[in-house]
Amino acid sequence: MSGVVLITGGAGSVGRALTNRLRTDGWVVRVFDLPNCDFSGLEGVAGIEVWKGDITDTGDVQRAVQGIDALIHLAALLPPLSEQDRERTFAVNVQGTANLLEALEKTNPQGVFIFSSSVSTYGDTSQTPPPVTVDRPQQALDIYAESKIAAEQCLRNASLPTVILRIAPIAVPAFQEPPAIWPFQAEQRVEMVHRDDVVEALYQAVKVREAWGKILNIAGGKSWQKRGRDYVHDLYQLIGVPLEEARFRQDPGWVDWYDTTESQHLLHYQRTSYAQYLSQLRTLLEELFAE
Repeated sequence: MSGVVLITGGAGSVGRALTNRLRTDGWVVRVFDLPNCDFSGLEGVAGIEVWKGDITDTGDVQRAVQGIDALIHLAALLPPLSEQDRERTFAVNVQGTANLLEALEKTNPQGVFIFSSSVSTYGDTSQTPPPVTVDRPQQALDIYAESKIAAEQCLRNASLPTVILRIAPIAVPAFQEPPAIWPFQAEQRVEMVHRDDVVEALYQAVKVREAWGKILNIAGGKSWQKRGRDYVHDLYQLIGVPLEEARFRQDPGWVDWYDTTESQHLLHYQRTSYAQYLSQLRTLLEELFAE
């Protein structure tokens, strides 16, 4: 299966990696993102079309979806920006999703719509036994999660095939400054997922028709199921910072361990273990400190 696929938010880290994954498999990739984004390495490349626009602008959206076979919707306002203006967040995350869906339904009712949602929509699940399943009631703790729940509702009423992927916190193989306060408790259950495994899940969701119509949790798998302090300890050990300097949330955040049995069965995306991720980070940091 190949054709033309539109990726909203395509200039970001996940979008770029996904663009390369699809392009190497014969897809023409239409990267759609805001005009002020960095499109370096994407423009002028065979098999990649760069479209600059805004998902809140129906004219931009209608032009962008013309002639596509699949749409992967990554664009969104994320925390902390999403928490500053509820109206703006809903305009982008909810109305923007509705704009894309309506445009695709008009131009290609057989096109598949892949939506990047979030496990944050489950809210605080710390008092119930793991793992969190997709049939768990959603209860937003912040504006971002609230907007994702509303966007999911748009897709549940769609006339074309959709896949909703509720994605765990993404571990990017790059050095990132530790937050002032970690978004989970020290003893809280935490499961992340490697950026490249998220890319693989999104890629496979386009291809695997058995996944169409599903809501799936996307997380790293057993080796990634840790306690909050374990993640922080391993990172701080790599950068030479004592764990005692870490500050954790006092109340539970929205992270947990997730049931990925069905998503892994369908998409076969869990390819990077937690140990491999740590090895990647160690190599990157050694190279960084050697400069």
